[in-house]
Amino acid sequence: MGKGINKEELMSLLFSGVLEEDIALMQKILDFDDTVIFRRFENRHNPKIRGCVIFTEVLVNNLVIDQNIVKPLLDFLPSDEMPGDGLSASLAARVVSTDEVKTQSRPFDAVTSILIGDTVVLIDTCPDAIVANSKKYALRGIGVPETENAVNGPKEGFCELIVTNIGLVRRKVKNPNLKFRFFEVGKQSRTRVCLSYIEGLCEDRIVEKMIERLSDFEIDSVLDVNYVEELMTENPNALFKTMGKTERPDVVAAKLFEGRAALLVDGTPYALTVPFLFVENFQANEDYYESFYFASFVRILRFLSFFIAVSLPGLYVALLSYHKEMIPKNLLVSIAASRAAVPFPAAVEMFILLLLFDLLREAGVRLPKAIGVTVSTVGAIVLGQSIVSANIVSPEMIIIVASCGIASFLTPKLEESIALLRLVFLLLSATLGIYGYAAAVIAMTSYISSLESFGVPFCAYTIPQSREGAKDVYIRAPWQRMKKRPYAIQKRNKTRLRRK
Repeated sequence: MGKGINKEELMSLLFSGVLEEDIALMQKILDFDDTVIFRRFENRHNPKIRGCVIFTEVLVNNLVIDQNIVKPLLDFLPSDEMPGDGLSASLAARVVSTDEVKTQSRPFDAVTSILIGDTVVLIDTCPDAIVANSKKYALRGIGVPETENAVNGPKEGFCELIVTNIGLVRRKVKNPNLKFRFFEVGKQSRTRVCLSYIEGLCEDRIVEKMIERLSDFEIDSVLDVNYVEELMTENPNALFKTMGKTERPDVVAAKLFEGRAALLVDGTPYALTVPFLFVENFQANEDYYESFYFASFVRILRFLSFFIAVSLPGLYVALLSYHKEMIPKNLLVSIAASRAAVPFPAAVEMFILLLLFDLLREAGVRLPKAIGVTVSTVGAIVLGQSIVSANIVSPEMIIIVASCGIASFLTPKLEESIALLRLVFLLLSATLGIYGYAAAVIAMTSYISSLESFGVPFCAYTIPQSREGAKDVYIRAPWQRMKKRPYAIQKRNKTRLRRK
């Protein structure tokens, strides 16, 4: 943190109270950082009261520093009541007029405050520095969620500033039991992380486990919520995510009301929620903002689309390669005629098309929007038509892969898992036929059943154990019937709806 000063040595240092020595120490710590401003001052009425204002010009509101910190320190009239040894505390209480003011005795804490946008004031003869809030971040405002679009319901999404995100959650959860606990992760980035939960609803074991895992790891930098997710998850090699991820404050609020905990990371417009269950991949916030009939219909479609996206390529190849007798005669004749000039086996043909589909999808996502739409359209029409005309693949294969692609769009939370799983299904089906397909289904089901999310089985509610537990899984029951919170998560305060 400074030339010739390591972190351990810096943490043990204290301000001396001699202004020039303290300024020299801060300059040594912040050496070669030209964005840090040192502004000396003397009180107009008593020149013996002098000091230095230190701040980072790219992170502060200059008007606040001028009007609420520097000007009051220059103009205040000292009185005999102001103690000499406690002058910094007296100035913080009576003179500096920002919304948050405190004193610090360690240079390490003062430097940390400067680097997050606060202003530090050193006063001669005072062994404590005044720290005043003067933050001003150049960040985008609250916008519409990009990855969780909804026709009905709130349109606001998280931004990169953690304070703003906390405000969005607090506005929806007006409960004094809503708690926010801050942590600092990343030895170099020193990123702020906020753990949020409703005391009395969230199980103590979940909160304790999250605090324990946040304290378990040391990493140089944390720049995105995914860093924390991978480090905190119970099984970092899991194919399915066991921590929820959302950019919608209303989703976080709904999870908190169910007894879950949320994790907000400074610098990223997403929040993590735990515990996270497999069935939540098929639930959407809009399910609760529209008719339960339509919401139930769409949710069933999502479950079907997952199995179509994962297994349809493998099942088609298994039937075409090993079990032709299971295909209707007329359809088999049509498929055979279209494949007569294709030089590749069905499995190779399917693999080529799936690879091309993933290439086009990535190109559409990574390129600018205007170009991405063009690439996707041209690739789908021109490339698809060309490879069929060149007899590289058959038209039926195009239909199968297109159906898979459309089905995968219904469950965007599982997009990464689907891309890998369908290759596993394809490999086993191409090798062992329908038996390989069955083995893949059994293996996937067993794997999902083996996972946990903060002590809760990942597959909870997949097979509901009670009538109450089935009301928000494959269908969404009316609110009048969903009187209980999820029993696998909330065990103390189960009732969420009562008749007056």
